[in-house]
Amino acid sequence: MVLTDEYFYNLVKKILKSYDIMKNLQDSKDDLYVLDVELLKINGLLKVLQRKSEEFVEKNPNFSKLQKKIKLYFENYYFIEELEKIKDVYSEDPLRIKNIKNSIITSLENDKLIYLIGDFSKSLK
Repeated sequence: MVLTDEYFYNLVKKILKSYDIMKNLQDSKDDLYVLDVELLKINGLLKVLQRKSEEFVEKNPNFSKLQKKIKLYFENYYFIEELEKIKDVYSEDPLRIKNIKNSIITSLENDKLIYLIGDFSKSLK
């Protein structure tokens, strides 16, 4: 189980790092592209986390709670198309960049997903 814990720990640490990067962006045109990359990383890592945690639900009850939160996140939030539109049309508008960044951050904070991931990482280390 130690290797499994380490694997999940590294996975959630990457998610938390990308989240921190997004929170610290300055709403410039260049930051819009960073936001796009970090969101894609988070979405990919969340999918891996969700898929891999299915195998270990019986061993740790936190996996079940985490799976439900991730599923809700993917059912309710999808920013890829909006980011593409903003990159194409509004990349010079810092207010729009700020709004989409705040929406993405809020989506991760809704239902306490990012906080659950943080708690989960603490329980693994």
